[in-house]
Amino acid sequence: MPAVMEAKTRKKKTKPAKKPRRRFGSPFTKRRLLTWWLPAAIIGIAAVIAFNWSNVRTGTLTRADALRTAVIDHPEFAVTQLEVSGHSQLSVHEIGAIVGLKPGTRAISSLRFDARKARAALLANSWIERASVAVDPSGVMKIDILERIPVAIWRSNDGFFLIDARGTQIIPVEGPENRLDLPLLIGEGANTAVADARALLRAAPAEVLPEIAALVRRGDRRWDVISSRGIVLKLPAEDALGALRSYIDRRIGERIAPFAVVTVDLRLPTEPPVIRLEPGATAMRDDLLRTLRTTYR
Repeated sequence: MPAVMEAKTRKKKTKPAKKPRRRFGSPFTKRRLLTWWLPAAIIGIAAVIAFNWSNVRTGTLTRADALRTAVIDHPEFAVTQLEVSGHSQLSVHEIGAIVGLKPGTRAISSLRFDARKARAALLANSWIERASVAVDPSGVMKIDILERIPVAIWRSNDGFFLIDARGTQIIPVEGPENRLDLPLLIGEGANTAVADARALLRAAPAEVLPEIAALVRRGDRRWDVISSRGIVLKLPAEDALGALRSYIDRRIGERIAPFAVVTVDLRLPTEPPVIRLEPGATAMRDDLLRTLRTTYR
């Protein structure tokens, strides 16, 4: 009984109330996470990835470049020999220097060599008209060129130039004495009329050729001949060859030799030539004209 009574009279103990916990998903926490921690985490992760990717990429590219260089510069692909054909004015060493093959330098790789660029460099040389460049599997570079052939010396306002059969300037020269084997053409347009000048010289009488020192282009339509004695022979635009033949046939050169003649105008083939003497030679002129008119037929 006493135990029962004690149980009845004992006060019931109560547990203290628990404090409410702040949940992780509360609006305040979510806002703070989205505003600060999540972007920072993303940036940090991206930085780590970028750093590692840069290192990986750099290492990969370095190894790839080293492998590529090793393959390109392998002795199997080296250009070991140069063969040149069609050249006479330029030496093999000069042509090799143009395409980048200089004596004493390291051999180049055929895989690194640009044939189109080498051909363009060759064509930029004034002596070369056409060119082809190829490298065969044995490492031999073959260059075939066609050089311009000088056929005359052209004197322009800028100086003396060697020109080819098309009138293209090749190289400058100091004067006609540099190539005494070539005719001298003077004046604007003389270079583009080089074919006409050559035809005239080829067909001219053999007796007059030694007297021709130069041809002067006049008005882009006709020629004057400067003789070795400094006399100017004015030729017509039509039948210049006939005028030269008449000059030889009628021995005009012999007749004017004793006189101070500077010009003989042959542009009127049916008339006696018009003679111009040096100043102060009036009496000589009259005597010469009298002689020419008497004997001219």
